[in-house]
Amino acid sequence: MKQRILMRSEYDFFCTASTRWRDMDTLGHINHTVYLGLLETKHKEFMDHLHGSNEHKFGLQSTEAGLLASMKVMYIKQAHHPAELAIGYRITRVGSKSYDVHQGIFLEGDDKPAFQSIHTFVMFNFVEQKSIPVGNLIKNNLREIQ
Repeated sequence: MKQRILMRSEYDFFCTASTRWRDMDTLGHINHTVYLGLLETKHKEFMDHLHGSNEHKFGLQSTEAGLLASMKVMYIKQAHHPAELAIGYRITRVGSKSYDVHQGIFLEGDDKPAFQSIHTFVMFNFVEQKSIPVGNLIKNNLREIQ
């Protein structure tokens, strides 16, 4: 199945990031690994947005958190340093124990992303070390792609 590129207006939440000198590869592009690092770093901002605060527990003491199970990435166009980036998030699929988050990284002023990914998370209880059903917080923020 071909992954559809979502435009800026199709995302539900945004956070920002700035590139760093060290983010460049030998060709002067933002290195492909930097995009995944940004998503990992900024994921907590997305979760804080969903929860409405930053008071929720993450990590090994969490009884309800998404555990990254897989990712599909698409590099769409080149980006160069320095750049201001907008990172968009949208929950696009919810199953019984897993859900997908579409993520796009946009250069300032662009409506089409430079990078896009779909991360599949499995809901997990880290205390009991088992998967659990997807909760209402995720279900209530689902916006499927039409």
